[in-house]
Amino acid sequence: MSSNEDKVTVSLGAEYLYTLEFEVEDPILVPNGPNGSRAVFEFTKDTGKVYGPALNGRVVGPSSDWALVCTDGSVALDIQLLIQTEDEQTILQKVIGRSVRAGDNPSNGDLQTAATNETSSGKYQYLNNKVLTGVGRKTGNKIKVVYYDVQEKIDH
Repeated sequence: MSSNEDKVTVSLGAEYLYTLEFEVEDPILVPNGPNGSRAVFEFTKDTGKVYGPALNGRVVGPSSDWALVCTDGSVALDIQLLIQTEDEQTILQKVIGRSVRAGDNPSNGDLQTAATNETSSGKYQYLNNKVLTGVGRKTGNKIKVVYYDVQEKIDH
C-alpha cells in the first residue's frame, strides 16, 4: 500500500484564448472507404472569424475538414485552416477531434477538438508549442468552437 506521501494531486486550469466561427459548404462525399465514408467540407469563403484575447482575425482559404464517418458511426474531424490575423500574420491551424451528431438532426452536433498551430510570426510563436482544447457546436452549416489553453498544476 502507498502512503499519502506518494499521492499526487492534479488539477487543471483553462485559459480562454479565442473563439473560431465559420460556415462550411455542403460536403463532397467519398463513400464506403476501408475506414468508413469521407465527407469533405470546404469552408465557405469570407465567413470565418477568430476573436478573443489571444487572437483576432479571419479564416482564409484553402481551409477544409476531411471528416471521416467511421464504420461504427463516429465522426472523426481532420481540419486544416489558415488564419489571417488582424495584424496580417498567417497561422496554419491543424485540428483533430470528434463530432457527436444530434440524434434528431445529424446536421447538428457537439464538437471536441485538439488544435496545433504553425507560424513564423514572433508575436504568435508561443502558439507553436501548445495543444489547444476546443469545445463547440455544429448547427447546420455553421460551426463555433471555443479554444482554451489547458494547464495542469501538480501538488506533491
